[in-house]
Amino acid sequence: MIQARFYISRYLKIAAVGFAVISTGFPDTGYAQQTAGIFFGQQSAFDVASVRPSTLRKLRFYAAKARTALADMGKADAMTGATGEELAAKTAKELRKAIEKLIDTGAKAKLDLEQVAAFFAQDLRENYTGQLPFIVFNEAGELDTTQLFQGVFDSRASITASEEADYFAYVNNLGDEAVSSGNAQPEKPVERAAPVQESTPQRDPAVQAYWDRLVERDGKRYIQVAPGDTLATYASAFFGDSLRYRKIYNANTDIMESPNLLTVGDTIEIPR
Repeated sequence: MIQARFYISRYLKIAAVGFAVISTGFPDTGYAQQTAGIFFGQQSAFDVASVRPSTLRKLRFYAAKARTALADMGKADAMTGATGEELAAKTAKELRKAIEKLIDTGAKAKLDLEQVAAFFAQDLRENYTGQLPFIVFNEAGELDTTQLFQGVFDSRASITASEEADYFAYVNNLGDEAVSSGNAQPEKPVERAAPVQESTPQRDPAVQAYWDRLVERDGKRYIQVAPGDTLATYASAFFGDSLRYRKIYNANTDIMESPNLLTVGDTIEIPR
């Protein structure tokens, strides 16, 4: 699995339509370039000619759905109150689903996650109109969707692992339930999984840098906003999923006007 990348967007600034963050200038999306059917940019190259037309049709179909969700996400971030939250939850779900479909379509065509993310970045460059959300830019202010795709991939893997663990726990308890109900034991008892010793995971140095900045007060976690920080990078570092940035915003609505506006020097709560 590709190691997750957690970026600090350094060169974004306040945008008129609510996609603003703190720094010097919101980037143009024209960073990836197309030459002889190969997409180049900060992400891995994607060779269009190597993909079957049927696969490209599917990729473009789900990319269109993801673009729509991104546009709606921008609208939600500009709203306040229950209406904004409802739209944000809906669009985040739609974006996550579209990205999962893109990843699955690519996997069937033997494209890795970075290649599919690069395809979507190029699709945004060619087809998206208006201001793009900060969530699709990297630390240099360049269009780079790898972090977004990796977070969706890891989040789904985590949910799947949790569901499988619940199922195995249920199966392992069937023997005990059979005894308590007076039913006969199965001929071959289910082998119980040995307890797993928990260990502190090794974090990527870029992610650890965020954790090192955390301060604990009264049982809560806080971080002071530094130049280039965004809620997406916080969500990636602390939750492993940049799409969960609204969780941080909802804990800080008393000092934040929108999810896209951070002020250097402010202290932001990072909910658990």
